[in-house]
Amino acid sequence: MTHIVIAGLALAGFALLLLAMPRHQQDWLRRKLPARTSGRLRLGGFALLAAAFLAAGTGLGWAYGTVAWFGWLSFGAAVTLAAQTNREAILARLRPTPPPTTPENRA
Repeated sequence: MTHIVIAGLALAGFALLLLAMPRHQQDWLRRKLPARTSGRLRLGGFALLAAAFLAAGTGLGWAYGTVAWFGWLSFGAAVTLAAQTNREAILARLRPTPPPTTPENRA
């Protein structure tokens, strides 16, 4: 259970850090967020990574927990990078498709 918590926190932390960058905001949200919101996303991302470290240390012991934390950080970063690389395919599945245009639908 501890590993699931660490993995989830690491993945969420890297996702927030990704969305804190204006270029990636444009890619995912199709708009740039205000600087204050970007700062909050950045702070939240680092806070989640710190929370993952605390969960790893308290749940697994500080020696093994630190090693596990680095492993889950690598996992979170890799999944976030894969999502960023494949964002067009992901967004195509998430966004609704417009209804087909037929002669009756045209005005």
